[in-house]
Amino acid sequence: MFVMATWGLNIVSIKYLTQHMDIQALAAVRIVVAFITVTLIIKARRGRIPKLGRVELGWVALAGFLVVYAHQVALVSGLRFSSAANGTLIMATSPLLSALLAAIFYREKLTLVRISGALLGLLGVGMVVAGSGAQFGLTGWGDAVVFVAVLVFVFGGLVIQRMSRMMDPLGMLWYMYLAGGLMLVVHAAITPSSYQTDTWQMTWWPWLVLLFSAVIASGVSNIVWNAGIARLGISRAALFVNWLPIFGLLFASLFLDEQVTLTHIVGLACVLGGTWLGLRRSDPRQRFR
Repeated sequence: MFVMATWGLNIVSIKYLTQHMDIQALAAVRIVVAFITVTLIIKARRGRIPKLGRVELGWVALAGFLVVYAHQVALVSGLRFSSAANGTLIMATSPLLSALLAAIFYREKLTLVRISGALLGLLGVGMVVAGSGAQFGLTGWGDAVVFVAVLVFVFGGLVIQRMSRMMDPLGMLWYMYLAGGLMLVVHAAITPSSYQTDTWQMTWWPWLVLLFSAVIASGVSNIVWNAGIARLGISRAALFVNWLPIFGLLFASLFLDEQVTLTHIVGLACVLGGTWLGLRRSDPRQRFR
């Protein structure tokens, strides 16, 4: 529950920070600070960074690309145009997508109920996107990019579940942040807008919000999340993400004065209903063979 609360607040924080920083610089700085945080936690626990072979390094690089680089770039880019309320509802589809992808990649057979849940969840997302404006303009485009961020995050979760058989969650996260952080730094370095003076001359409050986002939401919370995936598996751990839209909508209303509309409520109901259908155990006779 702590992870979902911090992630819900993190979406609001990132939306706020996109109004003060270049988005590529924001993504890079957040992960660099998170990497430093994870390193300090490992040292405080007197742990050691495990040495990896070529196979493990390949999986870590893939997870770093998906969960860190691609997810962060898509998330900050999408939230620049989407609202925090829309973003948090779209991210609530991750449990459903996790269950479906786990069925595909880990040979869990699909059922009619699970497919119905997928369609209901996508209907909820569609309602949120359609309700974001009269036409599919910048806001709708931002919603679509946030959904891409969810997709790459879920694919990354499948990789993490596989990696958890090879190494501990803390060392795994350290390597992921190292790989993904290097990608983000290179991306920011070759992006001219990253060098804008305004990005580096913020007042103390945006810097404080950035520290929360990097240290707590991206550092500490991801350690807990990876440990949960290693223990429960991605489909079961993703059940807790049901709380993400609740916290996200609450924080968006409190801190960004975003209006929570009837469309958001109905969309939330569809997403949560679809997730419940997608993750519930069904009669084995309903499975598609």
